[in-house]
Amino acid sequence: MKICFFRHSLFSRGGDKMVAEYANYLSSQGLKVTMLSNIVNTVFPVNVRIEPISRIKNKAGTILSAIFRERDYDLIVADIIIMALLLSFRNRKKILYFAQDYDESYYKYGIMKLFIRSAYYLGLRILKIPVIAVSVELGRLLEDRFSANVTVINNGVDPGIFFHEKKEELLKQKGNGKVILVFARSDHRKGFDRVKRILSGFENEIEQGKISIWAVGEDIRVPFKMRNFGFVSSEELRWILSSSDALLYPSRHEGLPLFVLEAMACGCPVVTTSAVHFISDGVNGMVADDTEELAMKISEILSNESLSFSIAKNAVELVKSKYSIEHSKEEFFRVIRSISGK
Repeated sequence: MKICFFRHSLFSRGGDKMVAEYANYLSSQGLKVTMLSNIVNTVFPVNVRIEPISRIKNKAGTILSAIFRERDYDLIVADIIIMALLLSFRNRKKILYFAQDYDESYYKYGIMKLFIRSAYYLGLRILKIPVIAVSVELGRLLEDRFSANVTVINNGVDPGIFFHEKKEELLKQKGNGKVILVFARSDHRKGFDRVKRILSGFENEIEQGKISIWAVGEDIRVPFKMRNFGFVSSEELRWILSSSDALLYPSRHEGLPLFVLEAMACGCPVVTTSAVHFISDGVNGMVADDTEELAMKISEILSNESLSFSIAKNAVELVKSKYSIEHSKEEFFRVIRSISGK
């Protein structure tokens, strides 16, 4: 069976990691797997053949290739609805949409939202492109709005990589203060504008060294002191998460955020919004949708050790019991063989 993953770019985000994980696993099971991508710049191992989508490496080249080129694969996996729809023009019955979030949520403005919703309508309701969704909530949304044919496979975490392991060097750097970790991402839906507003309220504590702000991800300017580690390996991320006192993750919309699962597996208490459906407020994390309330939740986590310990313990147990990457990979393999009929 020949399968390809079609994405314009492969970077170091959670969605890129899941694509790499599944591609590697399918290859290990004997499938002929190709990663088609015009831009590859990732910290994640990719153990399959990588080929450019087109000679023209920009988005226009990717789009034109999707529309006009017929591909010699049994199954083509695309995780952006526009690409899944465009690929179906010349590759009908060979497309799988791997839904990692609801793509309409990426945009702030109405005209783009309408355009993306139209693509969902054509692709899922009219063309009946099959879907793998990363969460029950996302799958239900696609079923309710577009009568999509959805199979849910939760994202998962490898407990052999993500577990509680602090690093002495990082502990020395934080000293006697507390560390708030943030995920630096410019996408509006990830809520980094909220991060800036919330943490600006801790300016005095940051200046005095009582609180340190660490970040992983993109290089984004902030009006306070922040150490950004950039995109790091899984081992480095484990140390950073384990050495942090809280993860502030005020996202506006999520499919099933891998970064949050990894933080929970490492025992880092998460303060987030109701967009992260698997967190229960005060049980395995802290949840609020108002920026002032999110700031209060952060303060509570940092000042209440018994609450922080209880939340971290419950979070670890949830990830271990429900979000196994091995189970996810096995299910992905089973579903794509069922869809392809091979």
